[in-house]
Amino acid sequence: MPDDNHGQILRLPTGNETAREGGAGIYFHFEYFGRPRSYKWSNTNSLPKVLKELLQAYWRDANRVWVLNIGDIKPLEQPFGFAMDLAWDVSKFDFDMIPEYLRLYSEREFGSEHADDVAALLMEFNYLIGMRRFEMVQPDTYSVLNYHEAERILARWNLLANQTKTLFEQIPEDYKAAYYELVFYPVVSGATYYAVNIGTGLNYRHAMERRNSANALAHQVLADFDYDYDLVEDFDALLDGKWRNIMSQAKLETFDTGKAKNWMNPSRDILSNLSFVQLRQNMQFSVGNLGIYAEGSNSPLDQGRWAESIDPSMPFTKSPAQVPEMSPYGPPRRTIDLFMRGDYRVPIDWQLGDIPVDWLSIAPSSGRLNVTAEEQRLEVTIDWTQVPEGYNDTVEVGITSTPSFYPYYDIIRIPVQNRKVPTNFRGFPETAGYISIESPHFQQSSSSPNNRTASETVAFVHVPYLGTRTESGSVALRPFHAARASLLDSKSAYVEYDIYLFKDTPAINATIYINAGLDTDPNLLMEFSLSLDDAPQNFTRVLGDPKDAGDVPPEWTDNVMNQVWTKKVSLGEAKEGAHTLRWSVNSPEVYLEKLVLDTRGGVKNSYLGPPESNLARFD
Repeated sequence: MPDDNHGQILRLPTGNETAREGGAGIYFHFEYFGRPRSYKWSNTNSLPKVLKELLQAYWRDANRVWVLNIGDIKPLEQPFGFAMDLAWDVSKFDFDMIPEYLRLYSEREFGSEHADDVAALLMEFNYLIGMRRFEMVQPDTYSVLNYHEAERILARWNLLANQTKTLFEQIPEDYKAAYYELVFYPVVSGATYYAVNIGTGLNYRHAMERRNSANALAHQVLADFDYDYDLVEDFDALLDGKWRNIMSQAKLETFDTGKAKNWMNPSRDILSNLSFVQLRQNMQFSVGNLGIYAEGSNSPLDQGRWAESIDPSMPFTKSPAQVPEMSPYGPPRRTIDLFMRGDYRVPIDWQLGDIPVDWLSIAPSSGRLNVTAEEQRLEVTIDWTQVPEGYNDTVEVGITSTPSFYPYYDIIRIPVQNRKVPTNFRGFPETAGYISIESPHFQQSSSSPNNRTASETVAFVHVPYLGTRTESGSVALRPFHAARASLLDSKSAYVEYDIYLFKDTPAINATIYINAGLDTDPNLLMEFSLSLDDAPQNFTRVLGDPKDAGDVPPEWTDNVMNQVWTKKVSLGEAKEGAHTLRWSVNSPEVYLEKLVLDTRGGVKNSYLGPPESNLARFD
């Protein structure tokens, strides 16, 4: 029984199929050459996802033979070895033992002294590759505008790469070649791949905002592109060329051709679509050479094309420099980037005006931009203990700069809402028009998993590490066989999430993130229900029917590269105050990762969705 070529098993035995003399098995891909995109270069198999699919195959009696397509063995030694160890003794494996498995693996390969450190690197690597396979990442995959998404992901890859390089210097000489092959190259080349793609996306955005820094970004991307091949040549040189050409496959192509053969590997690495600004040229006089990017704002992009005879002059009201709303339950700070967008030879001195309230701070409050410091980040923070209860207004802070052809004056706007939930509420308040919840952080459940035995209540349990959109994993029904045996017990189980709205809303629209998996049982197609307060359960199919039996579902082509299914549910209107979401499913093969509620148009475009909202608690 095969998978879909991308690590989701299509079908597993049902009913009397398990009684056939030859038994049943699976054919599972760790690499693939085909649509919608090939993945053959490096390991992109997250161990928690591999464990999920293979455990389910075993539990469903597809356990006579497992055929693993691993292509080139070298890049896939870790997931291949993991699958072989699992096949040898399934009873020793569960999701919570993955860190210990990696520690034992690291101790076996590199000795005990650095086993914990190597295991931590591999754990983070498995998390990051679980979001999306390398070859499927492009410059516009992660948002360069919203939630600091591209910036956060690139920072995690860079931190991981730097830690990997530091540890390389400490690894005993006898282990260095193995460390380079099994840890250093996958991590550092992966970070470099991300740097090229996200850097290209940031370069384009900065250029459209007319930032001087676009040019430095372009040069950095080119340096990263070149460094990628340094890593290939270093790999080729290991052990006198023992593994020469193993990692020489082309993979970099920073654009989507949109053509039928786009799934094929590039025949040679190329770097394209880099943008440059004219550094000696001034910005249009009416907008000035000082640019202001308020987190999540399109203001500098809009000013990139400006008609003096039509568009207003400063301070800008048509496209203001305004950060997202700040509240006690939102991010602790917002950011503002000041940048040069004119003649690089002329430094810019800038100064904030007086802040009209004493509980809001912006730091720094003055500075100079020049050829060696083309940008400066400001952080906005609030002392919530000093904000008047119920405050709901926009704080405006002026900013001036010199020199300028016209007097430069603009306004930075910070919306502030200081409404508090009742002291007895524990849950997730809305902030900036949305609520984002990682599934393991529920407030109530139909029964406590800690108090059940293998033969008792079907209940939702925490599935650690299985998450493409969460830091905390997923939730799913267990025991697995008991949940499959009783549809009533499965549908009766639930987890609940308490939320709080600060205003009436005409419509709550939910986006549900479900770890990617397929309908492996035609008699138990995956379903879910998300309801608000006293609304009845409303079970809905996770996936649609394939055009032909045995084919992939209609959602597959557009979503399989995301590693997660996203489903939309309208929950209707809701009044101000506390509410409860209830989640139920019909099958233990439905793994919920995350819920995002758009309460008043606050959810912005992004790949991962908004980071989790802060949990309000007074215990």
